[in-house]
Amino acid sequence: MFAPFKTLSIAVFAAASIIATSASAETFISNGRTFEVRFGDLDLSQASDQKELQDRIGRAASRVCSSPNLTEANRCRSNAIAHVKAPIAAAIARAESKARYAEAGRDPAAALAN
Repeated sequence: MFAPFKTLSIAVFAAASIIATSASAETFISNGRTFEVRFGDLDLSQASDQKELQDRIGRAASRVCSSPNLTEANRCRSNAIAHVKAPIAAAIARAESKARYAEAGRDPAAALAN
């Protein structure tokens, strides 16, 4: 079965360019290093595939955040993962909504339930 082409890009934060506030919110500034994470082959309505996507994102973040300074690399990795958190949540929500809609179509009583 053909899976739609879906990707996310993990961008690296330039450690020298991160502007932190007292609330630890950080402004996203990319230094141009990215890595594509494809997930068209995953069914994001399934927990196992959601975990696989998280694993792929973690590996991608590690690749773009390589640094001899471990503290800098860990900060970069955390920030890169946080930067794609909202798009990931949206993709999962869309997949789960489609799965619930498809299931409701099979059982007339389920369509009436909340």
